[in-house]
Amino acid sequence: MQTAAQGSAAWIWWIMLAFAFVVIFLPARSQKKREQELKAKVDALQKGDQIILANGIIGTVVGFKDEALEVKVSESVKLTVLKTAVVGFLNDRVQNAAQGGTK
Repeated sequence: MQTAAQGSAAWIWWIMLAFAFVVIFLPARSQKKREQELKAKVDALQKGDQIILANGIIGTVVGFKDEALEVKVSESVKLTVLKTAVVGFLNDRVQNAAQGGTK
């Protein structure tokens, strides 16, 4: 009788371990995939692309430096920002809104 109770307790621990794996590791894996996709898009930027920066500024890429971009935010304002500050692309946002609007 006592061994049956111990055996069922072992299954509970295996189920809890599997649940912890799903909750912890799978979201981290998908986040890493999104980061890699963003890095690939940032590396493929060209002059004239519109980007969204981490602080919400929208600008147009006008130049490149080592690990930085020159971004035009208005007629007389150019900013130099790190590539890591790019969080999105305006063209992607417009396409997503258009797709969401047709559903």
